[in-house]
This record gives sequence, structure tokens and C-alpha cells, in this order.
Amino acid sequence: MRRARRVGGALIAVVCTAVPALAAGRPAPVTVTPLERYVAPRRMIVAPGDTVESLCRRLAGDNWLAWRNALLTEMDPKSLRPGMTIDGWHTPDGRLTRVRITIDRRTSVEIELQANRIITRREVAPIGHRIIRVEGTITSSLFGAVEAQGARPELAVRLAEIFQWDIDFFKDLRQGDRFLVIVDEEDVNGSFFRYGTIFAARFVNGKRTLNAVIYPGGDGELGYYDLDGHPLKKEFLRAPLRFSRITSRFSLHRYHPVLHRVMPHYGVDYGAPVGTPVHVTADGVVRSASWRGGAGKMITVRHANGYQTSYLHLSRYARGIHRGVRVHQGQVIGFVGQTGMATGPHLDYRVRYRGHWINPLRIASPPAEPIPASRRKRFLRYAKSIERLLDGKEPAPGATC
Repeated sequence: MRRARRVGGALIAVVCTAVPALAAGRPAPVTVTPLERYVAPRRMIVAPGDTVESLCRRLAGDNWLAWRNALLTEMDPKSLRPGMTIDGWHTPDGRLTRVRITIDRRTSVEIELQANRIITRREVAPIGHRIIRVEGTITSSLFGAVEAQGARPELAVRLAEIFQWDIDFFKDLRQGDRFLVIVDEEDVNGSFFRYGTIFAARFVNGKRTLNAVIYPGGDGELGYYDLDGHPLKKEFLRAPLRFSRITSRFSLHRYHPVLHRVMPHYGVDYGAPVGTPVHVTADGVVRSASWRGGAGKMITVRHANGYQTSYLHLSRYARGIHRGVRVHQGQVIGFVGQTGMATGPHLDYRVRYRGHWINPLRIASPPAEPIPASRRKRFLRYAKSIERLLDGKEPAPGATC
């Protein structure tokens, strides 16, 4: 028979075993065998400044080194992030016997003491896949329209990234514009995990209908192409910020809000909160990343074919950005600020072509290389099948990438 008794504030489980009576009519003696006291697992939340070592010291005490070394065999210490959970199991005398660290929704690492040896194992939950179709109409913003269809904001970001060379999603968006996305929705244990590959997308922007199909290019890298095999990617992005508003345009006669006189404004100002990521608009090499008087913290990048772009009034530079470093289109190079002569947080984006300032909104940006002629027929058959899918029809049988 199992009973529980409270001793000194702790609940102790005991086993009561009856033995045969020694003499008739006398009660049988009872042997009481104490069980080990239950100790609830200790949970810790990773805080800023925590390290694998500091966590193991708090959990394992003097034996922290062995546990730390075991953890490092299964996880990169750089993957430790604030908010992650670590559970530790101890014996009643305080010895650590098991640790589980949840790295993300899919992955956990468990370490256990077995026969004086520490055994580690990594558990990775499988990903489920479901191809879904999301379509909607813009009433106020792309984010609002996507969420109205039950999808998550990150899908709006992914859609904007696909069409970023042709649509400025603040300046060009119109009420009544329509979108359609065919995407792999991934789940873990039946719950949404993330959006995977976007296989195809369509955006109707005013009178323009833009289609996107994912397909391997001549170098084998996946990219998005229109239905004729031309890449959506072009030499320059439409804007250096994903979502923002234009507060001042390129002009040779603008009234300066700080100097209070009419003078040229050789850039386009994008209003955005301090800390908004700034993306370089084309591949190139950083010429400078330094303080430039009224421009504040500024980055200048040299590009092919005589182009040069500048990014003014930054709050800070992205890690690794300095003179001479090569950057790639879409890479974050800095963050919006209000340094130098600025009345509010914004980015002043400028473009120089062969020594002359030009309007950034009027860059004639040539596209990248199209699908090679040797693979064009196969692509067109595949694209025709995808077009039927975008139109809500069944694709032709046998169409493959």
C-alpha cells in the first residue's frame, strides 16, 4: 500500500508492506520503505548576457564543466538567445541528472547522466507540408490584405521581396490591387511553423499584371521569372527600404527645412522609424562609411557601369560594413537615423551616374540574364502549367520543373 506523509514541509511517499501475523489475534507489524523525494524540474529562461557556461554553473554547481562540454557537442553557443528555456532535473541532494534546452519549436537538446556518464541527444521534430493558395484585394495595405485572408504578416514581406524590382510597395500600391500566392505552408506537430517555398505569385497593380514563377537559372540558382522567362530581378531595387513613405523628392529647387533657403535636393527622402533596416540597391563595393557633416553617418557604394549610391542620416552601420567591403543587392548595410542636418528620422537616398546626380525614381534598370535558350522551351511548358494554376484551373498533366 502506498501512502504520502508530509515531513518538515515536504511530501514524502512511503510504501507500506504487510507481513504475516506472528500470533493469532495479534496485528501484523508494518515495514515502511521510504521512496526518494520528488524534486520538481527547475526551469530557467535565457536572459541577455547569459552563456552556456553561466547557465551550467547555475544548474550543475561544481560539476558545471562536464555539462557545458556535453552541451557544446550538440549546439552552437551563438544560437543561445534570450527567451529560450532550459529545464534541469536534480536529485533530492541537489545533483543534476538531466538537462533539456529548447532551441526552437523544432529542435531540443537533451543531456542525461547515466551510470556516471553524460549522454547527449538532439531531437528534431519533422516538418509537415501543405500547398495553399492565398489571394486577396488591397484596401489599405499589403499587410492588412494578407492578414484579412488568414495568412501571417511574413507572407506579405515575402511577396514584397519577389516584386520589389517592379513595385514600390508604398508609392505604387493602389486600392483595389490584387495578389495571389501559391506557397508551401510548413507545420510542426500540427501547428504553423513558417512559410516555405513560394512556387508562384501574381500581383495586379493598377493596369499591370505581374507574374512570378520560381525556376533554376543558368547557374542553377533558384530565382523568379515572368511567364516569358525574363527574370524579375534587375540591376537596382526600386527603393532601399522595404516599407516606407516618400517625404521629399529629387529636386533642383527645394526649400531646405534646416538652412531655410532654396537649394538642390539630389536625393529622395524616405520617412521611417529610427532603426529601420536600409538595403543596398545593387551589388557593389563600399567606398566610404563615415561621418559626412550635414549628411551625418553616410555610406557610399560604387556599382558597375558608372553608378554610385549614397545613404545619408543613418543611425548606425550594419556589422562588417566598411570601406572596401563587397555588398550584394538587398543586403542590410545600415539603419535609418536622424544624424547630421535632419529634422526627423528618415533616409536620404541618392544616385550618381558617371559623375552626375540623377533622380533615383527614374533609374532605367536592366534585368538580369533570362532563361538560357537551351532550356527555354522546357521553361515555357512549365510556365504555361503554372499560369493555369494561377488562373484557378488544373495544370496540364506531366508539367515539371
